[in-house]
Amino acid sequence: MTHRLASRPTVLIGLATAFSLLGDQMLYSVLPTYFTEIGLMPFQVGLVLSANRFIRLITNHLAERLCRRINLSLLVVLSFGLGAVVTYAYTSVTHFGLLILARVTWGLCWSFIRQIGLMTVVESNPDHRLGRSMGFYSGISRTGSLAGNLLGAVGHDLIGYTSTLVSFSVVSLLAIPLGLFGRRGLNHRIEEEKVEAGVSVSSGGLLFCGFAVGCVGPGLVMSTLGLVLKQTVGDDIGLLGLTIGVASLNGLFLSVRWIADFFGAPVLGYVGDRIGRGRATTLFFAGGTGVLMLASTADSLTWIGVAVLVFFMCAVGLTTILLAEASRRGSRTTSRYVTASDMGAALGPALGWTSQQFVSSTDVVFLMGMTLYGIAAIVSRYIRRD
Repeated sequence: MTHRLASRPTVLIGLATAFSLLGDQMLYSVLPTYFTEIGLMPFQVGLVLSANRFIRLITNHLAERLCRRINLSLLVVLSFGLGAVVTYAYTSVTHFGLLILARVTWGLCWSFIRQIGLMTVVESNPDHRLGRSMGFYSGISRTGSLAGNLLGAVGHDLIGYTSTLVSFSVVSLLAIPLGLFGRRGLNHRIEEEKVEAGVSVSSGGLLFCGFAVGCVGPGLVMSTLGLVLKQTVGDDIGLLGLTIGVASLNGLFLSVRWIADFFGAPVLGYVGDRIGRGRATTLFFAGGTGVLMLASTADSLTWIGVAVLVFFMCAVGLTTILLAEASRRGSRTTSRYVTASDMGAALGPALGWTSQQFVSSTDVVFLMGMTLYGIAAIVSRYIRRD
């Protein structure tokens, strides 16, 4: 049945991407609660979690150009292979400057990994099923985020930071053969992309929406969620007779984001195909605005949890539908869109963690996200559909 829902290249390149994400995503669940042990300050955590995104403002365009000109099999080996090396490097690198260098290197790898993945989805699926197909790719690839967040956090609590990352670096090498098999049989586009008449390639509304999705989701909310939980429940919490560390709790919450991606992205992508991507985008931005307002006023773990989980579903829908719309317009538009999203994702952790240098409450994080999503809900009404 799977082959009828998603093309074979989509499944294989999604799995390759999933393995490559393990080490990167572990940092998001562990660093917010572990940073004092390795001598980092709060603003440094934000910079470490943002560095890979800042560099992508440059490397996304490099990846887009080289992916149209160089044999993709070679780029698959280099990008996935170097990504595994970076994951291993996290095991011994704790100095702030070296951590920044490692994160910058991962950002370079991710620009190529993502561009190869999106090209594979577009080249192996028809346009009328692109939203659903992008949803399957997103869902499959983000199982790596699920494993990195949840298993990384639990592994950190049980066997230690270093041992968990060593395991992840070895497993992530599987991305190389999967990526090569995923590209087999597809036509490699080496020609200059032609712009279709009437297509607004540089849509400002589309780019702003991408910025908002990146800034609020992976930026503000996900990078500071560990701190929010620590302020709410302390270092651990009792649940069903068990004592759960805050790192594991954070990993559990973050993993739900990727579980929602796995199960929800194909469905929400299909919704976007059916009711229109512009209308669906406005709907999800408005829903996200409401639950972030709830999170900013909640003072219990239950209500914060409910608000965050609903927000994650809105973010899944937005990511899937906007990526499908950008990819539909061609590789250059895709590159511009993901760069705008990366700019937001890069600024988000820095904004969230820097705010904690001056404000003791994490409510300000949700208020900033609510404001940006509210503006995006209005802007999304003017995204040009061609």
